[in-house]
Amino acid sequence: HELHSMWQTSSVTCIKRLAYLLLLLTSFLLLTCSGEKTCPNSCRCEGKIVHCDSASFMDVPENISVTCQGLSLRNNDLHSMLPYQFAHLNQLLWLYLDHNQISIVDSRAFQGIRRLKELILSTNKISQLHNSTFHGVPNLRSLDLSYNKLQELQPGQFHSLRKLQNLHLRANGLTVIPLRAFIECRSLEFLDLGYNRLHVLTRTTFLGLSRLMELHLEHNQFSRINFFLFPRLGNLRGLYLQWNRIRVVNQGLPWIWHTLQKLDLSGNEIQSLDPVVFQCLPNLQVLNLESNKLANVSHETVAAWLSLTTINLAGNMWNCGPGICSLVAWLRNFHGTKDTSIICSSPKHLQGEKVLEATRNYIYSPLSPHLPQPLPHPTIPSFTDTDTRGTPPPSNSLLVTLSPEQENLSFHKVIVGGVALFFSTSLILTVVYVSCRRYTGATRLLQQHSVVGRKRRKKSPEPEQNLSSQMQEYYMSYNPAATPEAMDVLANGTSTCTCTISGSRECEV
Repeated sequence: HELHSMWQTSSVTCIKRLAYLLLLLTSFLLLTCSGEKTCPNSCRCEGKIVHCDSASFMDVPENISVTCQGLSLRNNDLHSMLPYQFAHLNQLLWLYLDHNQISIVDSRAFQGIRRLKELILSTNKISQLHNSTFHGVPNLRSLDLSYNKLQELQPGQFHSLRKLQNLHLRANGLTVIPLRAFIECRSLEFLDLGYNRLHVLTRTTFLGLSRLMELHLEHNQFSRINFFLFPRLGNLRGLYLQWNRIRVVNQGLPWIWHTLQKLDLSGNEIQSLDPVVFQCLPNLQVLNLESNKLANVSHETVAAWLSLTTINLAGNMWNCGPGICSLVAWLRNFHGTKDTSIICSSPKHLQGEKVLEATRNYIYSPLSPHLPQPLPHPTIPSFTDTDTRGTPPPSNSLLVTLSPEQENLSFHKVIVGGVALFFSTSLILTVVYVSCRRYTGATRLLQQHSVVGRKRRKKSPEPEQNLSSQMQEYYMSYNPAATPEAMDVLANGTSTCTCTISGSRECEV
């Protein structure tokens, strides 16, 4: 009997508990169904995505569905993030809170949303974050804190974010990065620290970022960059250092950085380039040196630019003297993307001229790569190619090496000159031939006259030999209107001459 009573009691208890559980399950289902059908006022709901942008919210709306996976609260008037504010939205995958007035973020504000993968807090007024603020979102892939007022990062700020791939800290006013700040961000591929006030880096700054592919450090206050600070960034593809105060870039202990493909050093104060830096970057493809203070580039440096496909050299202080010949020769042979409008700053008579045009009278000689060689002007071959003593020009002038464009131009000029010479010679020979054929009789008459004149000079005495031969001048005059008989007499020498010696001899027919 007692056993029967106990069995009945336990049965009743089990039935009551089962009924209670069914009631709770029904209530949960009703709440879920009602939540899916609700959408906060001034918001737009698309399935499990809720858009509450630009609605002047001062707090997070309360009646957001618990199944919400994406929530956007951009361009509102939120001022603070309270503890567990999103804990009831444990299905959230992304949360956009940018362009608000948020200045306070509680260290437990993001507790309860462990599935969150993207968090955007940019363009707010956040000046400080607790070092455990993001410990509740270990699955975060992208975190954007740019355009806030963070002046420092707390030690261990990102220690729980082992899956983080993109971190934006641009435009915050950061002056220093804590030691090993990103040590646990093993999956980080993109890091933006641009537009801050950083002026020094250490070897431990980027420790642990073995997968980092793109690093932005532009618009900071660096004055010197040593590539030895980045030896552990073995997967980096792009390094952006533009618009700092960099005067010197060196390598430190040499090591080959095989992965780096893009380097931006524009807008700095670099006056010279260390060839060792580029010898350690064998796969560099894009180089930007615009707006620095470069006057020339050494032969060793351009010789290390083996893999470049794009280069920008505009806005420097180029000296178009002998020192620029190595760079000019390299640019003429470079077939990638380049800015050909680089301008000379000196010497004074070449200021404002394009470098490639100002140096067109010089070519690069492999025999003396540091000295300019005057560009020879090809001419038509002639007897004037020798000097007054009949000595040919020095053979050293033939040692210059012409560029392909100059060789083509010289070859064309030689061809044109040769053709002109051929036609001129042909024309002269033609005129001579026609003249000989047409005036054969006159030619014979002149030849006979010449022979008779020589015979008469031999037979006739020379009474004036005592006179100074330097003072004597011989003239022969005849009447052009004479008759043909007179011409015949002149040719046959049968007429007499009357001569008068008075310092000269005059003959009249």
